Amino acid sequence: MARGDLVALTGGSGFVGSHVADALLAAGYRVRALARRPEDPGWLKGSSLEIVPGDVRRPESLDALVTGARAVVHVAGKTSARNEAEYMAANAAGSANVAAAVRKSAPGAHLVLVSSQAAGGPSLNGAPVRASDPPRPVSSYGRSKLAGEEAVRNEPGLGFTILRPGAVYGPRETAIRDLFVAASRGFVPVLAGGTPRIQMVYAGDMARAVLGALERGGKGETFFVAHPEVFQYRDIAATLATLPSRRPWLVPIPPTAVRVAGFVAGLFSAFGKGPPVFNAEKANELLQRAWICDVADAEVALGQPFQIDFETGSRLTWNWYLERGWISDRGGKIRVTEDTK
Repeated sequence: MARGDLVALTGGSGFVGSHVADALLAAGYRVRALARRPEDPGWLKGSSLEIVPGDVRRPESLDALVTGARAVVHVAGKTSARNEAEYMAANAAGSANVAAAVRKSAPGAHLVLVSSQAAGGPSLNGAPVRASDPPRPVSSYGRSKLAGEEAVRNEPGLGFTILRPGAVYGPRETAIRDLFVAASRGFVPVLAGGTPRIQMVYAGDMARAVLGALERGGKGETFFVAHPEVFQYRDIAATLATLPSRRPWLVPIPPTAVRVAGFVAGLFSAFGKGPPVFNAEKANELLQRAWICDVADAEVALGQPFQIDFETGSRLTWNWYLERGWISDRGGKIRVTEDTK
């Protein structure tokens, strides 16, 4: 890949995809991004890139996206859905559609699929999961992401790289943000007794991993993407508690309470319009003993992308939220701004 080469991007209007778009542009690539609502392209608004209308669930809309591209970065997908069929339509069939479009309209292009650690599953024995280990997803979401990976692997003659990020956080993020909001309001939950272990990855490092994959080329490889530091939930809570000017309380939330909250939230979501952000399945993922993975091969192959530790990344994220009015450091309500709508 060289400066000026065209990279096609899906999911650019979302959290992870927008950071990837920024990194691609900063690296000198031309970017063509898919948007379901081109008139309201989310975080892509104002970017110096080409936007084409389309949806990964509509194969006929993808030729215009990938034609002429040297590489395609596929980030789009669902992280919450009402059922497994919805996950499969977006994450499995969507990835299959992108892979088929690349083979048809951009032969020779390198496809980078941003999957998820959920596709590999949690650590069952406390040891880091390796990309070569048999996948053991424990949720509909994880199974759908794994099915998307298999669709890419099974597309004949396709050069690809699959990236499996852990929990991604950083500016623009709206799920893990709830923990920052809680800290700004005077308390930080310590989930499940604080003992489950997890690895995280700052959004900028996630984008650097994509750039590293593009430089390496499509060799049919799979990499976990996460900072090598491993935290217990209590460590994350303790770090977040250092961010506000007034130190918040650490509030233990036992596993039973997490499960009950997931059940109740899922029950009430049945009467809502959108998919559940939290439910029993999400609670089960949260309560796994360890979401840890081996990133030694990714560090070498992708050019040492994991540069931001959680202490630094959480402070950068906190400051961004403060500047945008997403949180208050005085315990007040979140101020709604144009960025939050």
